[in-house]
Amino acid sequence: MKIKKKKILMLSGNLIKHKYVAIKLLKKYKSSRIIFEKYPKNVLQNYSNNKSNVLQNHFKNVQIYEKRYFQNFCNKNDSFLKKKIITSIKKGDINSLKVFKAIKKFKPSLIIVNATSIINKRLVNHYTNKIVNIHQGLMPYYRGTGTNVWTFYNKELQYTGITVHFINEKIDDGNILSQVQSNFSINDNTHSIGCKNAKLSADLVKKVIDFLIRNPNYKGKKLRSSKNKIFFKKDFNDKIVLKVNNLIKKGLVKKYLSKKTKKIKLINSI
Repeated sequence: MKIKKKKILMLSGNLIKHKYVAIKLLKKYKSSRIIFEKYPKNVLQNYSNNKSNVLQNHFKNVQIYEKRYFQNFCNKNDSFLKKKIITSIKKGDINSLKVFKAIKKFKPSLIIVNATSIINKRLVNHYTNKIVNIHQGLMPYYRGTGTNVWTFYNKELQYTGITVHFINEKIDDGNILSQVQSNFSINDNTHSIGCKNAKLSADLVKKVIDFLIRNPNYKGKKLRSSKNKIFFKKDFNDKIVLKVNNLIKKGLVKKYLSKKTKKIKLINSI
């Protein structure tokens, strides 16, 4: 069977940057479809119950940047995307029996996950080595939620990037398929890098899908490191945002670009 005719199923968040990645994949793989897990209208609610002005402004800026990068593209492809949707569900329902049955009915060759709730054991075990996640971070160094904000906070921009990996029962722990570091420019911040990373992830995951279709028994690779951090939504607060913003104002990105940072080990053999 030709690569473009393989049945690829996406399980995806529905923010503008997620739709951008979805459209890029769905256009390449003609037999592909998508299930959207809808974020709350106030995106902050997905991350924190704290409604401080600092966090409100942070997520307002997230949406401003995403619209700047992706709104026109998504608007132009809106009718195409709608035709590819199997169903749209509320946040947290990705592991429902209804969704599981819909996935089985579709009979996907591969499942691509992007920014959904954590996938449960039932789905993982049913599609072993068939579920691929787009992680906005470089594993195993930074795992969990919002990791590319935490690289700014920890002044470790070299660990900012994208990892495409198989999903197992642990958080961002499955065998790695491919990785790429972020491409920084001097005026970048967490919002612009998040958008750049969405573009990077679309290109990277297409390469991974093509590779897996040609090499269906490939299991990926494990990258071991003593540097292994995992972050949760509860860790994100006003202090984190304020420190990150202050570091950016003081030239964190400029300093990173001007120095020769130590190379880090990545898996990018595909």
